[in-house]
Amino acid sequence: MRATATKAVPLDLETMRSCADRLLARNAGSLSSEELETLTLQLRGHIMVAVPEVETAALALPEDTVPRACALFCVGEARLRLSSEPGRHLSAHIAHAQRLARSVRVLCDHYENGDHQCPSGPERAAYLRMLQHCPACPACRAVNEEGKAVGVCATGERLYEEFRQARRDSAAP
Repeated sequence: MRATATKAVPLDLETMRSCADRLLARNAGSLSSEELETLTLQLRGHIMVAVPEVETAALALPEDTVPRACALFCVGEARLRLSSEPGRHLSAHIAHAQRLARSVRVLCDHYENGDHQCPSGPERAAYLRMLQHCPACPACRAVNEEGKAVGVCATGERLYEEFRQARRDSAAP
């Protein structure tokens, strides 16, 4: 029996971004619980498909470079979001789905951008500050025996919030 090489099917970035955009739209609160559940499951699937693609490309980049660190950080963040569960209220479900949507958008950006450059402007500056702190901080990297993130670092949380706000500001029309 001969082993045949199969070429991976390219990611459908248009569909992935469309799904993410529906949850990041200003009227995401008007989605029915069924629509929200469907979109959340779709986003989870998109992340599961995109993570290996982005990670493989990132690992091929030279070590100790910002593009590699940026892409691998985004992959790690997407995995953490996959392992998290939403709260009990509808608003918590929407917030959880929106976090998944942001991860989908970022993974699409890395997949599409061959050199895996970080965002530009204030968003890039905030991201680089976060990248300089979090990988070196034991509290930010702490995980439990199941591999889930448990670290609590006030500096890491502040830097992450600054980055999120910069992303929101750059995405605003």
